[in-house]
Amino acid sequence: GRVVRYLSEIIKNNHQLKIIVLSKKRDDYSLGQFYQNINIEFMPLKNFFLSRLKNLIFDTQEIKKFRNSLQNFKPEIVHFASFDHTKPAKFIEYAKDFGARVILQPWTMHFFCTQGFGFRKGKQCTLCASGNYSNAILKKCTSIKRIPSLLEKKILHKKALKADGFLSSNSDLDTILGKYGVENRKIHRFPIPFDYNFLNNTKTSEKEYFIFYGQANQHKGLEVLLKVFKKLKKQKLQIHPIQDLPEEEFKNTNIEVVNNSSWYNGLKDAIANAKVVILPSLWATSTEYAMCEALLMKKPIIIFNVGVHKDIFTHKVDAMVIELNDFEGLEKAIIELDTNADLRKKIGENGYNTLLKVNNPQKLLKELNGAYTLKK
Repeated sequence: GRVVRYLSEIIKNNHQLKIIVLSKKRDDYSLGQFYQNINIEFMPLKNFFLSRLKNLIFDTQEIKKFRNSLQNFKPEIVHFASFDHTKPAKFIEYAKDFGARVILQPWTMHFFCTQGFGFRKGKQCTLCASGNYSNAILKKCTSIKRIPSLLEKKILHKKALKADGFLSSNSDLDTILGKYGVENRKIHRFPIPFDYNFLNNTKTSEKEYFIFYGQANQHKGLEVLLKVFKKLKKQKLQIHPIQDLPEEEFKNTNIEVVNNSSWYNGLKDAIANAKVVILPSLWATSTEYAMCEALLMKKPIIIFNVGVHKDIFTHKVDAMVIELNDFEGLEKAIIELDTNADLRKKIGENGYNTLLKVNNPQKLLKELNGAYTLKK
């Protein structure tokens, strides 16, 4: 929702805009003004298997509502944000049939990967990207019961390649889209935009701990982080996972797990008071919001040289950028930042400036218009 809200603010002053939300209207006071200022239609999709199967085969009520919306609004451009198998492939087909330019914006790898992040057995995996979705079964990434979702991906794949443009957040994703079958001329660089105005006047300090927050799983580098901090007894690590971790396992160690932590329930303050933020994603990551939030607070970050990181950051300038799977290098970066206050300040300030540069609304609008005017 935050991505779409920022995108809408960038677009609405230069284009007529309508947003179709594929869920029920949220009862959220913070969205009241947004709902009033933007032309929004709520079109909740049923996510049950039978409903999704019907959407693949028939012109269901949901499909008809989408077609009617196209006919009433008459868009020149239909921008799918995000683009994955949970949105009916017929939406893309009918947007093309209507004559609109269709732009697809993947945020993760769900458009081809059953597990969602193109990551398997500790490495990036693109076996299914070219369209051979049986690999998901053969490699035990999913079960036979999930074959219908593979069918959705297969049908989506065929429809998606007819789109006019793809927004790619990084060079690794460019390569993956190429394997998917997307022509290079259709790939346009565009980040997952982040509204850097959402957080004001947050007091920060430096307490004696490093912090990791977000999805506590393999592709986000949790195992790597635990391995390194178990060696670094002098440095403390706080983990704020989205999914609960067993706190008992880490008692009386330098690693603290804080479960049930949310932005308005201690997480913001934990980030604001951390010495360093570590986000060791191993997949071909986009501009993750956890990273953007840390940069907004001028916190120095440690990251691996993968995905968007390799495109926008410079080692020891605006981040500590470690080569993928260089665990010794990660360990050295943690110690160096822990002991060098000047380096922490420099990286924090420069990282903040990089965040503002990447998400400058005039720059984003120019890049977006470039994608919107791609030749068919």
